[in-house]
Amino acid sequence: MGKFESMKNDNLNLSLKSLRDDMDGLVNEKDRNDQSAPTFYKEMFESLIQNGPVGMYIIEDSAYSYINSRFCDLVGYDKDELISGRATLESIIHPDDLSLVQNNINERLTGEVPNKRYRIRAFKKDGSLIYVELHSSQTVMNDKKVIMGTVIDITEEVTAQINLKENRERFRSLFYNNPDAIFTFDLEGKFTDVNPSCEELSGYTNNELMKMSFAPLIISEDLPIALENFEEAINGVTNNYDITIAQKDGELKHINVTGFPMLIDGKVVGAYGIAKDTTEKTKYKKEIEDLAFYDPITNLPNRNLFEDRLQQVFDLSEGNDYRYAVLFVDLDRFKFINDSLGHHLGDEFLKNIAKRLKDNLRKTDTVGRFAGDEFAILLPNTSEEDAIELAEGLNKAIVEPFDIMGHSVSVSASIGIAFSDSNVESPEELIKNADTAMYYTKKYGKNNHTVYSRELDLNATYKLTIERDLKTALSNQELMLHYQPIVNLETGEFSAMEALLRWNHPELGYIPPDKFIPISEESGQIVSIGKWVLHMACSQNKKWQELGHSPFKISVNISTIQLQHQSFIEVIKEVLEETGLDAKWLELEVTESILMENSESLKRILFQLKEIGVSISIDDFGTGYTSLSYLREFSFDRVKIDRSFIKDINSDLNGKAITSTIISLAHKLKLGVIAEGIEDEVQLSFLKEEFCDEGQGYYFCHPLPAELHQLPNPTGKVRGT
Repeated sequence: MGKFESMKNDNLNLSLKSLRDDMDGLVNEKDRNDQSAPTFYKEMFESLIQNGPVGMYIIEDSAYSYINSRFCDLVGYDKDELISGRATLESIIHPDDLSLVQNNINERLTGEVPNKRYRIRAFKKDGSLIYVELHSSQTVMNDKKVIMGTVIDITEEVTAQINLKENRERFRSLFYNNPDAIFTFDLEGKFTDVNPSCEELSGYTNNELMKMSFAPLIISEDLPIALENFEEAINGVTNNYDITIAQKDGELKHINVTGFPMLIDGKVVGAYGIAKDTTEKTKYKKEIEDLAFYDPITNLPNRNLFEDRLQQVFDLSEGNDYRYAVLFVDLDRFKFINDSLGHHLGDEFLKNIAKRLKDNLRKTDTVGRFAGDEFAILLPNTSEEDAIELAEGLNKAIVEPFDIMGHSVSVSASIGIAFSDSNVESPEELIKNADTAMYYTKKYGKNNHTVYSRELDLNATYKLTIERDLKTALSNQELMLHYQPIVNLETGEFSAMEALLRWNHPELGYIPPDKFIPISEESGQIVSIGKWVLHMACSQNKKWQELGHSPFKISVNISTIQLQHQSFIEVIKEVLEETGLDAKWLELEVTESILMENSESLKRILFQLKEIGVSISIDDFGTGYTSLSYLREFSFDRVKIDRSFIKDINSDLNGKAITSTIISLAHKLKLGVIAEGIEDEVQLSFLKEEFCDEGQGYYFCHPLPAELHQLPNPTGKVRGT
């Protein structure tokens, strides 16, 4: 369109003067023959000029002396505004182009350059910017030099050129500055263009790549995938795929490639490609998969992978006599070793155990680590004799001492064996059976093995009975609270009270908390039971205050399940409001194992409890999988030394050293220390010497119902029952 307009403009400019002369000649000749001819030709000439497709103008003395209608349409001014001078060159021509126009006018008038074509920017009356092309020449009218010219609107052409240039620059920028490798192929798969990232990704220079096809870069296993997708791309199909390439130095890189056809005038002439380096992503993905299916410490299959392999064997055995077995292995005394040597050496010990187990198995067997010191072994295609013989061999192999970084360590293993039979309905059931047999070994023998039988399920039945009857224990008023005083060891004065849950079963009698509380946690009943305990303990403490006794803290044990429940904070607020107990007289005890949970979530919950005003202590400290370093991260007020260390004070089995260390470090962290399970004067004397703050145990008072407690007399001394 722009070229056509220019050609028309050239023709008009070159012939405008001759046209006028010819018209004048025609008029003169007609004038001699027909007096009406001049009017006809003048009207025709005027119509041709006024209605022409280009703007026309005459400039005389730097002002418009003539303009046609098209010119007015272009600039938006009417003829009067232009001819009268109200619309000047300065108001129409872009300031940056005004000097160019004035210089060209002068060149025409002086005759230096008789004709010239150039482009400028102009403003319409409404302020919008247009691009125009001017063709101007000098002529003489009425004995005076004037500038005659044409104007063509080339805004669309210039805008298209600008957009095209911007698109080209944008394409070049995206192509050559892109962090991803971008390239083009011809129909034979040879590189026709590459960006700098291709060099970084492949290790080859861009010049080297331009002489290659893509095939030599791709490892042989993935070449069929690449060829198939290339064929799709040059046949008009966009695709995405993952392959591995070998760099020039031989290093492998994982890449994700997007291929799509290169079209010119609707015809496919090659293919574009975009390659992202996914080496790190692939590495992380593999690590995540390893975490999902392999134990990070021993690199053995974890429970997920073990169960998957067991499922395959289970499916294979259906409908035939294919025999297989599962062994469940639990290490004896591992907790003691882990606590004595520390977790780092404990992990090294587990690695050695894993190696020794694998060394005693067939290549077709699978050994996996489930958790802690629990391992499971799958024996496909085995007999009962072979499985029992293997278990005996493992007992002998594991009991041999291990050398762990200079430490000689000995353990034994309790093993449970479960064989496949027609009564086993699922892989999970077989694992459960082996687990049941292992617990029987651990309880009655250790360093031995037990073959599963239905009689062993009696224990499981007992657990089911507890779980079933626990559902109605609250409504049947079978649950109760006993309270045990906590004493200031320096003064001997009563300082707090711990609430302890008890269950008087109508048939089984008193059931120890360590029997039913874990089951309540597994079944989820601990949430409702825990709320009841909180309410009863806070209510009782408020009653003691109302009876005139000096206020003291009531300590309540909280399970991990409760603490992580979404409404736990609201439950605490609700209980305090309903009982009227001030939050400062409530202390919550959490076990050390909670520290292994999500730390950010735990910090948030503990922070909210502290905002309410509730105190927090950590129970059974020293028996879990953490250390005192965690105490710096959480808002604890006190730690309670586990009773097992207090018991060891008498026999000096590291109990004194561990207890002394815990007290010292806790004090440095500005935490109070409570000793649990004080039973005699020897233990009490040692704890006093180590400046332990508080203590509780049978030495002071057994846990009793609230009505049997004789609270401190005015001197504050405990008068236990």
